[in-house]
Amino acid sequence: MKMTSASLKTSAIGIGIYSIRDAARILGAHHSTIRRWARRNEGLIPRELGEGEGLLTFAELVELHFVKMFRDEGVSLTTIRSASERAAARYGTDCPFSVKRFDTDGKAIIATLYDSSDRLVMEDVAKGQYVFEKIMRPFFRKLEYGADSDLLRYWPMSKAGRVVLDPKRKFGKPIDAETGVSTQAIFDALNAGGGQSPAEVASWLGIPIAAVRKAAEFERSLSV
Repeated sequence: MKMTSASLKTSAIGIGIYSIRDAARILGAHHSTIRRWARRNEGLIPRELGEGEGLLTFAELVELHFVKMFRDEGVSLTTIRSASERAAARYGTDCPFSVKRFDTDGKAIIATLYDSSDRLVMEDVAKGQYVFEKIMRPFFRKLEYGADSDLLRYWPMSKAGRVVLDPKRKFGKPIDAETGVSTQAIFDALNAGGGQSPAEVASWLGIPIAAVRKAAEFERSLSV
């Protein structure tokens, strides 16, 4: 049975909901690229909400963020798919990149683990080989995990940047963490009527001026 827009939104409470174009805007990729990576037969993400609706969950969005990061580093889709399949089987999850922490050296995809001596261990997921590494990419500082290693939130500008994607708030859309106001709504208000000052928008929306400035900074970064 085909799900209605309302039922899809209800089913997505707590897991986020993004259109392909939303995801492409957030990830800084062309929507046709994201659509191709999100096809069921590509095997890169699970498509929890169904391919026909063209919608993605928060976990799937983060999976695609990793796919883009790996592709930007020169990792092939074949290697990404192999790593995803091995990690999914090992960790018992459909979205392994969003549950565990991964890195890449441009040729391999590495899972971040800790051994019995609390040493940082990096495993080449595609080949199942182990290497040791001390440096974590700055990207991981933007991801907030729970005690069970599940991904809770994504802070695209770090926590100091105020902007957060939280699947339990506003269906995972980018918002100001303190006030819950959409960054796009703030940015649209800034540009309304030929342009308004951050102070005017802050007053209209009843939010701190810092929220306006950070939302604008985030939204502008998406168009770079």
